[in-house]
Amino acid sequence: MKAGTNQLLTSLPCNMRLISFAIASSLSVGISNAALPPGYEDQIYCPPGNCEIYTNPFGYVGAASSFSKCYDPETNVMSEGVWTGTETDVTTPDGWIEPQMCTAAQYSQCEVNTDCSTLISPGCSCYVSSSIHPYQACQENDCNLSGCTGNECGGYDGVCQLGFNGTGNTCMLEETDDIGNTTAPVPTPAPSSAALATASILISISSIITISSSISWIS
Repeated sequence: MKAGTNQLLTSLPCNMRLISFAIASSLSVGISNAALPPGYEDQIYCPPGNCEIYTNPFGYVGAASSFSKCYDPETNVMSEGVWTGTETDVTTPDGWIEPQMCTAAQYSQCEVNTDCSTLISPGCSCYVSSSIHPYQACQENDCNLSGCTGNECGGYDGVCQLGFNGTGNTCMLEETDDIGNTTAPVPTPAPSSAALATASILISISSIITISSSISWIS
């Protein structure tokens, strides 16, 4: 926080300081997890012959560049794209293209739920991997899980989410209900930057409303 903010907080009663800090923290988390605002990641560019895929093994919310990648169907290589926008001075490499989404024939992570399995990363987070296009959070010799409980994927399942408009299916991490059933996958497009930003803002607003109720109770 800036110096002026610190001075303001220290002048408040202890309970109000804690609440103000909680509000600031809530906003900080929402902003850090949100997609970038329009003008920073408007369009992805990929090398010639590549198409665009969506992959999100950890189920995170964030910038579009975290999940939208370039993919070469001929070499089976996934790579990072170059993102341009009206608010940046990024230039596109010569010959790079605005890719189309890969078709199911070009790239699909799964056909059924059993093609998607849950694994634990060295950071003790649960993620999902495809048996067709595996994602590994670490190499076998570098997978140090000594600090993990082994139950990090309890309450989660790998689900094959159906593609849309002829695109391939995607392995997604889904929470299970009390009897172990997962939410049925539905044909859903990859989240847009606007949708991701809206979701994070709503989470922050919800947290502020809850904290405001606590302020009223204290008062």
